[in-house]
Amino acid sequence: MSDKICIVVTSSDRRVIKTALQYARRTVTEKFMEDTKVFLFGPSEEAIAYDTELQDFLKRYMEVGKKVLACKWCSDDYGVSDRLADLGVTVEYIGVFVSQAIREGYTPMVW
Repeated sequence: MSDKICIVVTSSDRRVIKTALQYARRTVTEKFMEDTKVFLFGPSEEAIAYDTELQDFLKRYMEVGKKVLACKWCSDDYGVSDRLADLGVTVEYIGVFVSQAIREGYTPMVW
C-alpha cells in the first residue's frame, strides 16, 4: 500500500472540512505519510472562502510547507476564485492533477 495520500475535500460541512484539514496537517507534522496533497472541490471552496475559522485551518496546513489546489471550474461557479487565491490557494483546473496523483500511487481520501 502507498504511503502517499491525496485528501479531496468536497463537503460543505464545516466540521468535516476542519477535520480533513487538521488530519492533513498532522500527516505532515507527525510524519503519518511520506507525502500529502490537498485538493478542494465545490462546496468546500465556498465554505472556506467565507469562514475565517476554516481559513485558519487551511493556513495551518500551508504553514508546514504544503500547498492546496482548488478546482477553478468549481470556484468560478461559486464565485470564490479570487478569495481562495488571496488565501494562498492555487486555483487551477485540477482534474489532471488529481488523476496524476492517483497514477503516482497517492491513495485518494474523500471528505
